[in-house]
Amino acid sequence: MTQSLTEDDDVLNALIATCDDLGIDLKRVIADMGLPAKILTAAQQFIPSHLFNCVLETIAANYHCRDLALHIASELQSPQLGLPTTVMALSNTVGTALNNASKYSAFYHDTSYWQHRISDTEVSLFKAASPFSSEHYRQRNLLGTAQMFLLLNSLSPHLWRPNKVGFSFPDPGVHFSKTFHTFFACDLLFDQAEDSISFAADYLEFHVSGSDINLLRGIENQTAVMKRLLLQDRNLVDQARLLINERLRFAHCTEAELAHFMEISSEQLRDELNRANISFTEILEQQICKRAKEYVKKYHAPIKLITSALMPENEDRLSHLMMNT
Repeated sequence: MTQSLTEDDDVLNALIATCDDLGIDLKRVIADMGLPAKILTAAQQFIPSHLFNCVLETIAANYHCRDLALHIASELQSPQLGLPTTVMALSNTVGTALNNASKYSAFYHDTSYWQHRISDTEVSLFKAASPFSSEHYRQRNLLGTAQMFLLLNSLSPHLWRPNKVGFSFPDPGVHFSKTFHTFFACDLLFDQAEDSISFAADYLEFHVSGSDINLLRGIENQTAVMKRLLLQDRNLVDQARLLINERLRFAHCTEAELAHFMEISSEQLRDELNRANISFTEILEQQICKRAKEYVKKYHAPIKLITSALMPENEDRLSHLMMNT
């Protein structure tokens, strides 16, 4: 996919355009949240952050705009979900695109990584729901689903017809449901166990319109080299920290997700960490605390905002960690 902007610039510009269209004073929103105005000129730092999540949720709540993410998705030049979707767009068929994307699941710019199930007649592309995504990061979660939906359509324009889309949150209401149905134009299911997009299995054989196998191989080779350089001479704990940090750029990370990214079982991960005299929770909290301090240093963000963004289920715990590390 040809892009004239970085992914983060595109998302920030889409947010700004959406606020202009809806009559929302984005600069006032940022100021009222206690964030500096410069955050709107630092796309590469702001967009892959929990502060962006908080801005989306604040706008959605204060301006009664539960379909905010769909407006943002409509303003994007192209879907911006990271390396997995880049390789999807360069693959030969939709089926190989899904398989190729699964190799880079840790690098989804979304609240969770996408997986797929295939039956005789239907494919279900899904991401696991969690309290973080379905409750605390609902707009970012919806933005990810909307972008994946747009990407699937772009792989074989005018040929793809979705069967249904599922959401891990309740129906947003009559007025907003209309926006949802207009955007997705298929059956919609709310309060589901996972966020999902389903379509006919025949679509797996469709040729990807922008396929470029040579460019795809070049990206995969370059990624493999970078991965070796990044992970060489690092023990399992350090590798775990790197992967957790990658996921914390967009949402959260669970033990099961980390094990998946490391291509081992949760039991194996737990055993390895026990041998290193550390637990997953300890590593996760350390990395969350590190990120919290970065938000303080870079943006002078209010502590209350940071704790509610990074550890909404236990804000006091994060406050304690920040004061004692």
